[in-house]
Amino acid sequence: MPAAQFPLTLEFKFSLFTELRVTDAGGQLVAVVKEKTFSIRDEVKVFSDESRTRQLYGMRAQGLMAGALDWRAKRLIRRADGSDVGALQAQGMRTLWAASYELLDAPGHVRFTIRDDQPWLGIVEGVIGAVPFIGDLIAMGFDYLINPTYTVTDAGGEPVLRVRKRRSLFSRRFVVEALRPVQPQEEELLTLGLVQLVLRERERG
Repeated sequence: MPAAQFPLTLEFKFSLFTELRVTDAGGQLVAVVKEKTFSIRDEVKVFSDESRTRQLYGMRAQGLMAGALDWRAKRLIRRADGSDVGALQAQGMRTLWAASYELLDAPGHVRFTIRDDQPWLGIVEGVIGAVPFIGDLIAMGFDYLINPTYTVTDAGGEPVLRVRKRRSLFSRRFVVEALRPVQPQEEELLTLGLVQLVLRERERG
């Protein structure tokens, strides 16, 4: 993956299929992401170009039903040559009401944690969505007006990145801002881990 200048923008294409474009601060394309449709393993492919001729990475939830039963799912991230980059590990039942993940390196060590900055939003959204008919209408306005943010911290507890969901009527867009300089050896794992984060969290807020 080429070096990218922060902030990054991760935007879902308005499409029947799950497709995501990643661009940097200069508008340069960093990656094109496509999620396999109707996959119980949450299979994802990452390409270098719009035509999707050169695959850079593959991601897959570990275990046969991990894509459907998401509470402790570990999503493995591998380069096209089969070498490991790391994994995004969901933190059990916490993820039912607020984003809570660990980002692991290739040997399996926790390098970063990702937390929802306003976990109460997920609870409110769930309560609203439970109301038949009217709840669905209110939830649509809620999705547009109130958007979550997520903070990535390193193993020492220092904030590294902040992910903000931006308002949009026809697509879902996330902006990733650097809170401290991102080291070259961190960028690959962080960028790919956040691709997985927004794929999992795109329906919230």
